[in-house]
Parts: sequence; C-alpha cells; structure tokens
Amino acid sequence: MEHFHGSNTEITKIRADGMFGGVFGASSESAALSHGDLLHVIDSPRPLTDYELNYSVENAWETALEITGGDEVAAEAIMSKGCESDDAEQGWEFQRLRGLLAARLGYTSVEMLDEHGTTWLCLPGCTITSA
Repeated sequence: MEHFHGSNTEITKIRADGMFGGVFGASSESAALSHGDLLHVIDSPRPLTDYELNYSVENAWETALEITGGDEVAAEAIMSKGCESDDAEQGWEFQRLRGLLAARLGYTSVEMLDEHGTTWLCLPGCTITSA
C-alpha cells in the first residue's frame, strides 16, 4: 500500500521515535505537501485497516488494554480510527498508542482519521523514498 508524506527535511528511514512513533501518510500528494515541500512515497507491506483491527485481528482488544494499563476508555479510543479526545495532546497520545498497538500486532501501518480524512500512521518496517 502506497502513501505520501510531506516534510521540510528528507526522510530516509522511519523510526519509532518522535511524537507518534512513525510518520503519517496520505493518499493524496496535495494533502501530504500541506506539511512540507519535500514529497516522500511510503510503502507499507503490512497495513492494518480499522475494520481488521476491530473485527478480525485476534487479541486486539486485550493488547489495547495491556498498552493502556487496563484503562478501558483509553483502549476504546485507540481502537477507534479517530482516536477521539477532548484534549488535543491526549488525542495525539492516543494516535501514538494506536501505532504501538498496530506494531505489537505485527503491522507496519494503521488506518487513522485526521484533518485530511483517512490517513495512515506508517511505522518502522515501511519503506520511505523521496518522490
């Protein structure tokens, strides 16, 4: 699955650091370029859709509970592709935890919902190249 990422600096590898533990990829070049003038192409060999996470992946809920320390409200938030929260910083943390959940389940990206609509949090294991 291919996505686009815009940045002000060249990225040669996706690492599990920074605010989200990965980088966001959009399906459109224009959405990606709203975040920087350098366009990157990301290939995710093992994408996790919201549907798969919630209806087909075994132990997803149990893993979400483990990641959130048993907090069911937080686990529900990271199981939702919008990672809804009344607090922006908490919402970003839920996005990071959703990525961690996908990685623990063996995936390289996870479907999200943000200001661009459907996007993907792309994790280590994805390839990224300059467009």
